[in-house]
Amino acid sequence: MPKDQRNIKCSLYHWMIYISFITLSLFVVKHAHANDATPQKNSHCQALISSVQVIKSNVDNIRALPKSGWVNVITLPDYWDKRWGEYSTSAWYKINWQYQCPTKQNDMPITLVIQNINMAGEIYLNHEFLWKDQNLTEPLSRSWYTPRYWVLPASSLKQGTNHLWIKVIGTSTQKSGLGQIFLGEHSQMKKIYDRNLLEKRISPVLSFIINFIMGIFCLMVWAVNPTEKAFKWFGFVGIGWMIYVWGMMRQEPIFGLSSINLDRICIAIFCFSTISGCIAAWRLANKKFPYIESFLFIFCGLAIFCIFFLPEQYTPKLLNFIFVSCVIIFLLKCLSYPFIAYQSKLKETYVLAVQYLIFIPIVVNDAIYIMTLKGHILSPYTSPIGTLLIGFILAFRLANNAKSIAHFNQTLEKRIIQAKNELLNSLNNQHQLALENAKLQERINLSHDLHDGLGGSISRSMMLLENHDHIEKKQMLSILKLLRNDLRQTIDFGSSLNAKVPLNPVQWVAPLRHRFVQMFEEFAIQSKWMLAESWQTQPTALQCLTMARIAEEALTNIIKHSRASQVEFSLTENEQFLILKISDNGIGFDPAQVEAGLHVGLHSMQQRVKRLGGLFEIDSKTNQTVLKVSIPFTLAT
Repeated sequence: MPKDQRNIKCSLYHWMIYISFITLSLFVVKHAHANDATPQKNSHCQALISSVQVIKSNVDNIRALPKSGWVNVITLPDYWDKRWGEYSTSAWYKINWQYQCPTKQNDMPITLVIQNINMAGEIYLNHEFLWKDQNLTEPLSRSWYTPRYWVLPASSLKQGTNHLWIKVIGTSTQKSGLGQIFLGEHSQMKKIYDRNLLEKRISPVLSFIINFIMGIFCLMVWAVNPTEKAFKWFGFVGIGWMIYVWGMMRQEPIFGLSSINLDRICIAIFCFSTISGCIAAWRLANKKFPYIESFLFIFCGLAIFCIFFLPEQYTPKLLNFIFVSCVIIFLLKCLSYPFIAYQSKLKETYVLAVQYLIFIPIVVNDAIYIMTLKGHILSPYTSPIGTLLIGFILAFRLANNAKSIAHFNQTLEKRIIQAKNELLNSLNNQHQLALENAKLQERINLSHDLHDGLGGSISRSMMLLENHDHIEKKQMLSILKLLRNDLRQTIDFGSSLNAKVPLNPVQWVAPLRHRFVQMFEEFAIQSKWMLAESWQTQPTALQCLTMARIAEEALTNIIKHSRASQVEFSLTENEQFLILKISDNGIGFDPAQVEAGLHVGLHSMQQRVKRLGGLFEIDSKTNQTVLKVSIPFTLAT
């Protein structure tokens, strides 16, 4: 097994053991607190609640409260919705309790613990003010996730019956009312308070911090690597849950929002986080369910629209419906995910599936608690661990991706080496082909040069011999020397690499003019040569050689085929082209028919011009044939 894979598995085992230890510790602490929190009979001073009563009232002065109309409360916590429906003003609770303390212990205080007040309230002890929330009108303070305790001094207590007056201001969107109340010796009450503080404040705050860190981390990973879609959605879940917990835990008003508007925002965020959690889990398994996802997004959009735009009288039932719907969606995700994980064959999805199955009873318990506020909420104990486990699953995913990338890089490196070797072989083959093509091209060029140069000279010599019955030895020797010079010139200047450019057009045309003027005189052809005294733009050796070969072929064809009596030869320049123009007054010909017949000389001239990117034009009719060749300076150089 590779070393990095062993390290990953060892880390996974260590994290699982660590998380299990934390879960067990919290479970033991929770139950230990619960056992310790059981009120025990004090051998010295005793405080026993004898009765609890409640009445609707918006009266601030407790002495002005009505004496009739009070309703007995059987047990605490007590919430209004089952008794008064969607009542959302205020109510007074009267807690009657007995204080019994031996004479010697009259200076012993009693500690009061209130689990929660939903939403805000104020407290009086025996008609004397004890405490109140900062905001008792909208926007209200939110004390429903805040346990509190007070040490009641003995000087404020009476032997026998004492009274606690608690005014509770509530809203229709929450279960307004009063949580559990405990009275007794300080050390015992402090344990009850600490348990409630852990459940309602410390654990949610820890969950808030962990979700914030995980959400930011996931979004950063997604921002760096947008292909990791699962991280994006897990980031949305973390940030959404963080905002939801912050809104629920916040004691003082947020941005001046009323309680009902804050509840709307929290439920909207809860709905979006639930949908994002489904998408995140599916993307982790590399799965997409277009129809289901579309339905969930439509549901989320409609829910948020209704939350903010439906009349206020429908809001409590609507928020309840959306909350229950989101819980059902979450449970369906948890129940179905093991099948999705099995199909994906990814190890990290197996861990997530097990976690979701464990979440099912916890979610059911917490949903019941939120709707009834009875029992104990479990998610504060498990949420931080669950969030850390999801973070570990994502880290495991990153480790697997990194390992896959490393394996891919190794494979890619091997393939690059293989491709490099194949490319070298291909380049060697291409080099050989290029050499063969160069040899072939040299042969073609040589054949063209032999045809246009030496061939023209042989043709001229043959015509000279045909026109003279007797050739003197001196003349024959001159013809042979001319053929030898043409052959030597073809060999020496077949490639323009070492050729020299004539100093001016006159020097360039001099050898041609010398040879063809003699021939023209033999055939009674008058010739006119028009050339500039100097180059405006100096051509290359290849341009000069090409023009010379074309001129030789063209002038030879005039002697052989045109029956002309006049020939005009010109070499001119403009800013872009070197232009050769040869015209005669011969019988003319049809260029199309000649080209179709694959005339060697005409084809040779066209190919030469084409190689230099020039233009080759022939206009021929009776008594006038014009050949024009234009070679560009820029393309040819």
